[in-house]
Amino acid sequence: MVGDEDVVAMDVQPSTSTSARTRNIIMKNECLTHVEPIILTQRWTVNNFPNLMKLSRPGACLRSNIFRDQVGSDACWQLCLYPGGKREENANHVSLFLKMSATSPMKEVLVKAEYRFYFLDDNEQPRFSNINIGDFHAKPPKGGHSWGLRNIPKQKVANCVRSDASLVISCVIELMPDVSRVQCRRMQSNSMSPMVEVAQTHNSRELDMLTQGKHTDFTIVADGQELNVHKFKLMAHSAVFEAMFNHKNTKEIIEGRLNMSDTTAHAVKTMIEFLYVGRLNTQMASDEIAEVMTLAEKYHLNDLKASCEHMLITMTDKSNVADHANLADLHHANNLLEFCIQVMSMNRSFVLTGEGWNMLRDSNARLAAFILERMMLNGDHPPPMKRSRV
Repeated sequence: MVGDEDVVAMDVQPSTSTSARTRNIIMKNECLTHVEPIILTQRWTVNNFPNLMKLSRPGACLRSNIFRDQVGSDACWQLCLYPGGKREENANHVSLFLKMSATSPMKEVLVKAEYRFYFLDDNEQPRFSNINIGDFHAKPPKGGHSWGLRNIPKQKVANCVRSDASLVISCVIELMPDVSRVQCRRMQSNSMSPMVEVAQTHNSRELDMLTQGKHTDFTIVADGQELNVHKFKLMAHSAVFEAMFNHKNTKEIIEGRLNMSDTTAHAVKTMIEFLYVGRLNTQMASDEIAEVMTLAEKYHLNDLKASCEHMLITMTDKSNVADHANLADLHHANNLLEFCIQVMSMNRSFVLTGEGWNMLRDSNARLAAFILERMMLNGDHPPPMKRSRV
């Protein structure tokens, strides 16, 4: 019989294999609750504003376009401007309000928001600013609820009018999603196998033969540069090259050279070096990696394509994620696209209001719609935060 002390000793000194299994379990069950503020902006230009201040009666209201969160929300917003004041007691003042309304006549919406008003001068600098926090309440069927400034002195507003007699108003709204509807997400680990670098000594002889041109039997031409290679290396890693070399009467076999006119010499050199040594130059820029990944897909070099994906994943952040998502879609790089969707889901406000997203939406509407749909799904995929009542 094993004594209690022996049992304790066994419990506190687990084997190395057990510790490794435990670490794997911890990594596989990692999760994240990410609460991201919603940022909305509206820029509004009103022309001939000095005349409006002079001739408008109290209660005369100008309204901006209605704006809302791009993905979907239970609330929409609008600026209301009274050049002659909202009421008689506000005469000789300008009144500016932010109005929130429910998007559905059947839903009651309660939102606590920080809102900021700016009047911008000719240099896009704020000549007037005001920051407040308010509780906005839209109760159907009544409509919306407004917060703002009743008495902005006309002279102060006149000092903000631009040289072309326009008043430019900028409004920034910040609010939080309904935290009861924010889901905890399971962190998805990269499904690609870890990259293991082969020892340089293992490949040194073949690399020397390539560098010195020993026994090379084929030439690739790109950008006017001739790159001598060994056919067996191309055939060993690419079914496309293997099929090419198995046909004896093709132009490439007869001449012993292949013209790659749709790529760069740098991309071809990188491809060839990978075939010989099994690694990529980690100092490449993302556009250079994209050129190499194009070659990898064209010639069915799966390991090279996976390595390009891995590098682009490590380089992806919220500033370039839209470009990388488009690149992933173009080259059927599913691992990269999945990672991009995770980054977008966790940085929605930043991504969806950026120039990169606008360019993606204009150039690849199908992909943009797919990404939005994925961001709104629940379940195993990283869901977006629900934009709703707070």
